[in-house]
Order: sequence, then C-alpha cells, then structure tokens
Amino acid sequence: MILSTMDAETESTAQPSQVPIDAAQAAATKPSRRAIISRVLLLVGIVVFVFVVILPRVVDFGEVRDALATLSVQQLAALVAVTLVAYVANAAPMRILIPALSWPRAVGSDLAARAVVSTIPGPTDIATRFVLYRQWSIPADTATAGIVFAAFFETMSALVLPVIATIGVVLTGEAAEPAVLWLSVIGLLVFAVAVALIVGIVRSEPLARRVGKALQSIATRLWRLVKRTPPTGIEQGVLDVRERSKDTLSRHGLAAFAAAVLAKLTWFLVLEIALWSVGISPAMLPPSAVLAAMAAVALVALIPITPGAVGVSEVAYIGFLSAVGGSELTGQITAAIVIYRAMQWLAPIPIGWILLVIMRGSHWRDLDQPAATVEGTTQTADLPAKS
Repeated sequence: MILSTMDAETESTAQPSQVPIDAAQAAATKPSRRAIISRVLLLVGIVVFVFVVILPRVVDFGEVRDALATLSVQQLAALVAVTLVAYVANAAPMRILIPALSWPRAVGSDLAARAVVSTIPGPTDIATRFVLYRQWSIPADTATAGIVFAAFFETMSALVLPVIATIGVVLTGEAAEPAVLWLSVIGLLVFAVAVALIVGIVRSEPLARRVGKALQSIATRLWRLVKRTPPTGIEQGVLDVRERSKDTLSRHGLAAFAAAVLAKLTWFLVLEIALWSVGISPAMLPPSAVLAAMAAVALVALIPITPGAVGVSEVAYIGFLSAVGGSELTGQITAAIVIYRAMQWLAPIPIGWILLVIMRGSHWRDLDQPAATVEGTTQTADLPAKS
C-alpha cells in the first residue's frame, strides 16, 4: 500500500544512502519534450473519448447542459470557497508530517506537484515535492518520510469513508445501502491489515523485507497488466523507510491520518455542493452512497489505467451514483461530476503551474536538478532559496 497516488499518485523507491521512493533520482530525471507533448495529447484524447464516445451512449447531454445552466452566482461562490478549503486540507497531512513546512509552502507544493504529474509523465509529483522541500532546506530524510506517509495516509483515508457513511446512516436512522455496508466491512478489514503491516514493518526488519518483496511482485504484475513500466527497488525502499519513519509515525502519524480523512471529507462536501447546485438533494441521493462512491473511485484510481485517473474516475462516479439515484438523475449527476472534477483535477493544473513558477523563480524548469550524495545523505545541489 506504500505505492499509492490521489488522484492516483505514483511513488518509487531508493537504494541505501538515498531517500526512499527514489525522490532524488526522480528529481534527476527530465522527461523529453516529446513525452510531455504525448502526455498532454493523451489526456485530451481520453477526455474526448469519454465525453464524446462513451458518455453520450448513456447520458443525455441536453440534460447536462440544462443542469449546468441553472447554476447561480451564489452556488458558484460556494463551490469555489469550499474547493479552496479542500486545497488547503489536501496539504494538511504533509504540513503535519513535516513541521518545518509552512502552510503557504505546503499548499503551494501540493498544488504544484499535482499539476506537474498531470502533465508530465513519470513520478514527477515526487520530484517536484522533493526539489521544493530541499530548496526550503528541509532535510532529505524528513522530506522522504513525509512524502511516503502522506501518500499512504491518503490511500488509507479512502477506506474509512464507507465506515463514516455507515455511522451517519445509524445516527440519522436512514435505510443503509447494501453496497455501503459491504464497502464498510471491506474497508475496515483492509485498513486493519494495513495498520498491522505498518506496525509490524516498523518493529521487525524480516517482516519489512518480506512485505517489500510481496509489494514488488504485486506492483510488477499490476503495472504490466496496464502495459506500464513497473517501479523497482520497492523492497529496499520499505527497509529504508522503516529506518527513517519511527520518529515521524510516533510523533505525527495519528494527526496526519486524521488530517487525510478530513481532506477526503472536505472533497465530499465539494461533491455534495456540486450535486445540490444541479438540483440533487440528499433525499434524492443519500450522502452515505456518495461517500461510498468516493471510496470506490479512490480505490479504482490506484490502478494507473490513465494519467490522473482521468476518464476512469468520471465514468466510475457517474455509474456508481446513477445506480443508486436512478437513471432519471443521470444527466444531473453527470453535470455535478463535471463540476466536481473541474474543481478537483482540472483547476489545480494551471494554478499549480503558476505557483511552481512563483516558488521556483527562474529555476522552475529545473526539476531535473541533479542530487548529490554526500556522506550517505542525499542533498540537492545548488538549489536557490526561493520562497
């Protein structure tokens, strides 16, 4: 589970004396202009395929246009306000795990990383975070532990959503959706196993080695299924993280995980407001079902089928929510998902790139800045002290 992403973020690992997930190596890898252009064209192609070829077969786009046309200024203002809160909440786990990181830098680096990985192939979100953290004089070990566990907590937090949904159903006396109950049970089981593994890895090196080998095997098979180059060095990465993570987890682990759950709930609020804006009330589509759908989509997005899970997430959301709300709501649900994904995935791309240019100054292109290993500690060479 150390291999996760948000919006499907990718992690890699490192050799001894380097930081785990090979952040330094990621920072030293510069994708070609052709690869960047191909990535952008792929994203455009996927969006066109989903919204021009697939969705018109099941969605009346006339209804979607009508639903979007009903948006008021007040509704748009509410969406923007809650989305801004969600951007801050996304950065909270990293801010907690790396106390030296200020709130503006935590939010800016998070948005920049999400923007870069959405447009440039490879583990470029990791490279972006690592280069920025080192630029701000954050120790490599601290930066690495923060990157690893923030990604892990983001994945684990999705498993808690169906449980929260079930608790909400019990408290309000609503009829529980069977799918929500099943996801709650599965989420709790996976979450319990993941927590037990983390505790075991921290306490036992042999267990850490076995887990690393198992993760390497699973990742290799999954990545080959989608015809992607599998990550390497996972076993060593797990061992390296084990040595560096004890202090981070004991001091900040619980708070960072709680912040990751809160971030998910903030995006749930964004989705609820998007649904309300197009005329779908909680009575028409229970919040418990929306939370369950978010959890299911988050798990589906872990498999790197498309960059940033674009296309896959939209189809999954529309399918899950329409199955609960009924086919008569499909047009409105599609409109709400268009709004939600525009806020969650599309808007951070230009915002993040602008912030990256501001934070890196004239060096914003230098995400390929080589890392120099000095006396067993990875350092990034000659990074300017921009804020």
